[in-house]
Amino acid sequence: MIDNLFTMLIELLNNDVVTAEELATKLEVSPRTVYRYVDTLSCAHIPVYCQKGRGGGIMIGDDFKLSASYFNKEELQLVVAALDAIQPKSDKVTNVIKKLSAVKNVRSAQQGGFFNEDFVVDNANTLLSNPKLAAKFDALAAAKKEKRTVRISYHNRSGEISERDIQPYAFVLSNNNWYVYANCLRDKALRLFKISRITHIILLDVKYQIPAYEKEWNLFDPTQKEKVRITLKVSEPARYDVEEWLGIENVNRSQDGGYYIAQGEVYDNEATLRKLAGFGADAEIVLPLSLRSKVAALFDKANAVYNVKT
Repeated sequence: MIDNLFTMLIELLNNDVVTAEELATKLEVSPRTVYRYVDTLSCAHIPVYCQKGRGGGIMIGDDFKLSASYFNKEELQLVVAALDAIQPKSDKVTNVIKKLSAVKNVRSAQQGGFFNEDFVVDNANTLLSNPKLAAKFDALAAAKKEKRTVRISYHNRSGEISERDIQPYAFVLSNNNWYVYANCLRDKALRLFKISRITHIILLDVKYQIPAYEKEWNLFDPTQKEKVRITLKVSEPARYDVEEWLGIENVNRSQDGGYYIAQGEVYDNEATLRKLAGFGADAEIVLPLSLRSKVAALFDKANAVYNVKT
């Protein structure tokens, strides 16, 4: 019973709300037994609540925390990032990550944004949708806060794997990708590292100071070689996505009001083709004909893979 109570507590900490049926399946007990567990946890002064109706279930109070007396927030983030880098993961490692991630001071760091007096960055789309990336970001942010060097394993675009010690100076968000701008002790120079390409992070007992430095990072994508002028015929379902992409001022309703005309400049590369293909029939390429033909070829390949008869 103790094991089931602890497992149930972890599930409640990791989720905003869980139904009795879901917990019963997880614990291999009946829903009636789950409600008895709720009473037991409540008697132990753990704020467990039940809410009826649509979207209801069992939940735990936001003010409840597991004891984290052995680690502060930054240490917990580093532990989670280190454990997450272990490959292949055993069930024990996965369970430890899950339990540590349930501690509120780890979760709260991942749920917020990053801000100062002038800028606010909402990281929900780029970090919270990718827990592994969020753990690496938090580990690097904790190292920067404490001015401690970290040892990373890094995979570059060419597939080369290297181990190097870096000292984080700043974080850069570009095209929904996070980078850390850091002093690389191996290269003895400032370098930009894409955080998603970092696989291991080890905190070292080597302190550093951040001097005045030039913010000269190069985010040039070699596939972005040439821009072309594009014209799209857009239906209502794709309107807002196209406005986000090309700019709201470049999307205008047609004269008869039945659709929208969008115009702008885009790179003639694979990323653009995938973007256009993602709109499906809701954004027709009018010009240039070269992009129209390339996207049509992508659809032909997809039809062949899925054996779709046209």
